[in-house]
Amino acid sequence: MDDRKEAWKTFSRIGGGYAIFLLVTFALQVQMSILTAVLFRFGIDITFKDWYVPASSLAVYCLGGGLTYLVVRDMPVFKGPEGEKAGVKMLTAGFFICISALFFGNLISLGLMSMVSAISGKPMVNPLSEVLENLSSWSILITMVVMAPVFEEILYRKVLMGRIRQYGDKAAILVSSFVFGLSHGNFYQFFYAFGIGLVFGYIYIRTGKLRYTIVFHMVINFMGSFVALRAAGSLWFSALYSLFILGGAAAGTVLFFTSRKKLRLEPGITEIWGRGGFRVMFLNLGMVIFFLTAAAAFLISEIS
Repeated sequence: MDDRKEAWKTFSRIGGGYAIFLLVTFALQVQMSILTAVLFRFGIDITFKDWYVPASSLAVYCLGGGLTYLVVRDMPVFKGPEGEKAGVKMLTAGFFICISALFFGNLISLGLMSMVSAISGKPMVNPLSEVLENLSSWSILITMVVMAPVFEEILYRKVLMGRIRQYGDKAAILVSSFVFGLSHGNFYQFFYAFGIGLVFGYIYIRTGKLRYTIVFHMVINFMGSFVALRAAGSLWFSALYSLFILGGAAAGTVLFFTSRKKLRLEPGITEIWGRGGFRVMFLNLGMVIFFLTAAAAFLISEIS
């Protein structure tokens, strides 16, 4: 009972810390929107200048991520068994399973938002696509391909998972992936971010090396932003890219079902997976605050 109570406090603190990240993100976006509106009245439009998105993203990661780290930094970090070397087989399977998660996650998102659009009678716009279409190539590369993978892997894998892995690999992977997905702040990215987060979490736990997930994250973001935008402007490139995604998703699905029984997940010092585990991980004050904050972000992204 004491172990469960302590675990409840741990996950609550994690939830509160990452709720702060979402609140800082929202506060900075509001402030930047106000600044943008004021400058626009004087004939200055900075909304989609090349420096705008990288600068605002850097502010969010540094300020929000820094405050989150301050909340959780003195929590004990559990490293687990020594990481194994990531072989070609693991990395290849991980990559294609990520493509599969990206593909099916996008299908779920598009299906859900199509239903919302039909019910509301209003077209649903992917906020990420809207931003990317107005950015230069170098701005996309800096923000999406370099900055986001580095900061997010540190924040959601290294910082978060290290502080909850003592409760088992399953709990660490699930919670980090869920928090990672919700932190994207919209339905379009949640499902595939959650699925990719599961793969990243497993690779990080097995290898103990953040560089693998950072590189994977960079590749996925490069494909989903830079390459996807280029494909949209060329018929033959779009067809080639679509074939690659379909083939990768098929390969990833096969690899997932053939390798899932070989997954190695350690129980941790205090295993909470099983009966009552969901309540301990998610039904605590900090996580509830995080969920409510994420829900508000999702709602704002759809009505703004």
